[in-house]
Amino acid sequence: MPLVLLNFRSRSLGRPIAAYVRRVAALAPGTRVTVLIPETEPERLWQRLLQNQRGAVVAHALRRETDAVICRLRFRLL
Repeated sequence: MPLVLLNFRSRSLGRPIAAYVRRVAALAPGTRVTVLIPETEPERLWQRLLQNQRGAVVAHALRRETDAVICRLRFRLL
């Protein structure tokens, strides 16, 4: 799979990625699109509170606007 760089004027993540997934799905009707979202998961609770929530934002936008399969891959930091 080629790496695709998405450039947008705003700092928004969810809607632009959902728009790209819709375009990819439209190119091959009947094909299931899967989106992998890598996330880091710190060991301690207080560290998790400091982590950003970009993965959750992207997953929510994709669920709301597309029918893609979403897989959030969490990597535990020790």
